[in-house]
Amino acid sequence: MERQSFNTPKTYIWEVIWLTALIAAGLAATSFLSWISVGILAFCTLSAFLFFDWRFSPLGILSPQVSPENIIGTMKKEDTREENTLEEDITPKHLILMAHYDSAPVSLLYLPSMVKNFRSSLFINLFLIVFALLISIMGVLNLGEPLVSWLRWILALYFLIQGLITSFDYLRYGYTNGACDNATGTAAAMVTARRLWDKPVPGIKVSLVLTGAEETGMNGSKYYFTNKNFSFENTFVLNFDSLGKGDLKIITKTGSISTITYKNKLVAAAIMTARNDKKFNCVETASWHTGDFDTIWFARAGIPCLTLTAQDKEGAIQNLHRPEDVIENIDESLTGFTIDFAESLVRRL
Repeated sequence: MERQSFNTPKTYIWEVIWLTALIAAGLAATSFLSWISVGILAFCTLSAFLFFDWRFSPLGILSPQVSPENIIGTMKKEDTREENTLEEDITPKHLILMAHYDSAPVSLLYLPSMVKNFRSSLFINLFLIVFALLISIMGVLNLGEPLVSWLRWILALYFLIQGLITSFDYLRYGYTNGACDNATGTAAAMVTARRLWDKPVPGIKVSLVLTGAEETGMNGSKYYFTNKNFSFENTFVLNFDSLGKGDLKIITKTGSISTITYKNKLVAAAIMTARNDKKFNCVETASWHTGDFDTIWFARAGIPCLTLTAQDKEGAIQNLHRPEDVIENIDESLTGFTIDFAESLVRRL
């Protein structure tokens, strides 16, 4: 077993607090800070687009830091039989079974009524951030007064309220229990790994990677991706996330701003497994645009990857980032079903 330590913001809540506070301060101070306020709002605009597109954002530097770990497990060398099953000139495939083990902060942003409109709400708020920048520039140039001054204060109040909504439940409750998100995924990844280690698939080396800091912008998987040497040409990543209740889904599209499409051999194997095995005929493809998954860094690099998750009939992950994410609300049979499905699709590779 190997442990990878890295630094990351304690929670994404602090990044949102910094963002909304700086926007409000920049708007309020435009009349006496002039172009400095414009600079603050330009910084916030760039940071917001980067942050919500799940890329490096300077907001993370401003937030309190912690040092979580990735935990990496591989089959003992003396137990592997792949040397006997491969031709010497063939490079084995490397299958990474991944799941995050950290829990999310409780947030009002993830009330069921808000989650289904998450992406549209995000685009509205990004538009308002750009609008705030334009209003600040108009204020410095003394254009459109007194309307511009009123708009500055209204927008400043709006973003302060947004910051309060984001952080209110976190300040009251802290973190979720994490039974669904993501104890279920961690369990599924571990048991799948054990099965594949006990009965190896010829030509496939299996690693288990349990990531920290997924809830701060998939930072654990990013650190693993950028600091672990592996062959891009022979790597597959199968990720397990939030398998507590609902129907098992093969995720083929993600992204909150830009869309990422998953179309690769691993996804094809999953779809074929669902179509050709009666036990798994209920498994369907789906998309997810409320946040993203640990596979994002691998997908952008062109590495075949796939996330398995569970959604309800409306396409939502139940109890996501809410106090109700406890073991009493878990359907344990779903996790077992996912393990069976994962093992089947890997053997289909």
